[in-house]
Amino acid sequence: MFNSNQVVGKHCRRLLSVLAFIPAVSVAQTQLGWQALQGYEPVSQTLLCSQSTNKTCFPTKLESIYAANDYVPLWADEATRQEFFLQFKSLVYAELVPGLEQRLFELEQLSHAPDQRGFDLIATDSFLIYKAVVNLLEAQPSRLYKHHNLQLPQQSPLELINIQLSPLTLMEELQKLRPRGKRLENSVAVAEKFRQRPPHRLMLVNRKVLIREDQPIPNGNALLDVLYGYGDLSRTDYMQLKQQIVVINSGKVNRSIRAFQHRNGLDVDGIIGPATAKQLSLPYSEISRVIALNLQRSRFGSDISDRPLIRVNIPDYMLRITRRDQLLFESKVIVGRTSRPTNLFSSSLNTMVVNPSWNVPTTIKQEDVIPNVKNSLDYLAEKNLKIVKSWRDRSIILPEQIEWSNVNPKTFPYEFQQGPGPSNALGKVKFLMPNDYSIYLHDTPSRSLFRKSKRNLSSGCVRVEKADELAEFILGYQRRSGIAPYQKMVSDMESDTVSLGRRVNVDVMYMTAWVDENNRLQLREDIYGYDRPGNHRIESKFISLKDFSY
Repeated sequence: MFNSNQVVGKHCRRLLSVLAFIPAVSVAQTQLGWQALQGYEPVSQTLLCSQSTNKTCFPTKLESIYAANDYVPLWADEATRQEFFLQFKSLVYAELVPGLEQRLFELEQLSHAPDQRGFDLIATDSFLIYKAVVNLLEAQPSRLYKHHNLQLPQQSPLELINIQLSPLTLMEELQKLRPRGKRLENSVAVAEKFRQRPPHRLMLVNRKVLIREDQPIPNGNALLDVLYGYGDLSRTDYMQLKQQIVVINSGKVNRSIRAFQHRNGLDVDGIIGPATAKQLSLPYSEISRVIALNLQRSRFGSDISDRPLIRVNIPDYMLRITRRDQLLFESKVIVGRTSRPTNLFSSSLNTMVVNPSWNVPTTIKQEDVIPNVKNSLDYLAEKNLKIVKSWRDRSIILPEQIEWSNVNPKTFPYEFQQGPGPSNALGKVKFLMPNDYSIYLHDTPSRSLFRKSKRNLSSGCVRVEKADELAEFILGYQRRSGIAPYQKMVSDMESDTVSLGRRVNVDVMYMTAWVDENNRLQLREDIYGYDRPGNHRIESKFISLKDFSY
């Protein structure tokens, strides 16, 4: 039965909640409560959105959002607040957007104010800024590798115009914007820890630096500070070693250096050479920035699905297969050298070729093969290479028919193909996937190269150390009885092409910093200069981050 008292009581309670948010001024002036920001000095405004005459970047959208919610607060829920601060910091610490750090400071100040209306307004405006930046990154992911500052659009993008927010949907909207990187909370905490530390005094960057075991370490106390700061040296050992006048690379110091090297993918030899010195000398502020930058990079890649996912992390020189976050397989890999980098993209394996022939790529044909053939025709026989008229017309061209002294590598009309065999550059198997770059995974006869810690040695494709095991895994996942056993296909020396009906997703990625399952920071050398400007900038075409998976 209709109860008018219950209805009146309900509306009174609703009115009280609204009045708690609306200031005691005339409705004609405003219902939003801008006067709660009278003491707020938005220094961030000049960098984030100087075109706005309001104290916020998106005042019109704020009016619309709060009007749709009867002017009640959006950020009363503490869990929603904490989630936003977590994600906002992950972007702020990446230092991609000038003014964002100041906005975080202002937001944190407002969060402690007795009147929370100002915080609510600036938090919603900051959420819109955050979403606008994520939209910019999603539209052009290569921005995360180019060292360019991002600027907010001067007018609200369509994604902000259409967004509807309420206290009930805010957490859901935040979850859509969350970076995919594992252990987000721990990663932001580690980035914050390094960000708040005073700068260290260690400077070992020198191409000729070489401090062997049992040798004294220049500025050794500063080295102890860094090793202790990273957790590679215990507090007890640190306090004891700090008493020494001269720090020697031996005993506990040497073991700590090796722990640092192991954690950072360096040669674990206890020697402070150029690579170890460079990593040790990175400023703490730079460590914080790179952790956060890589969190933003984690937004991109294959969507989580029931398919196994192959991740090739270029600076880590590793391939890992996971399914629902469970590690199924891992292998060392060799990736493209700086002059011929491996592209970043997503795709899915659709073909496997056992005992493949190798179609020599144009770059290798021009820069390697033709110069060697000019020196000696025996090079072709030694490498099991034949000359074909074109990739469509595989007619054989005899090398004796060509006047090699007159050949211009850039205008040479024919192609080179290497037949199957022990010396084939692709080894026993290759794994193909759709992409625009002729990049694929493959075996290699050059096994000794996997013993190197730094393995950016290829011409772009990815060489897999455990290619045989990867082939067995891929075939097993097909669950088809009609496919011959892998080793049988290898042994007959005939080329076999296997169509993969059950696809395996592939992400070729570039991650140089992450927090592992033991809450330990992992750092890798920035081999392509994507983290910070280097002497040789890599062309944008290598960082398109296109998605070819389907």
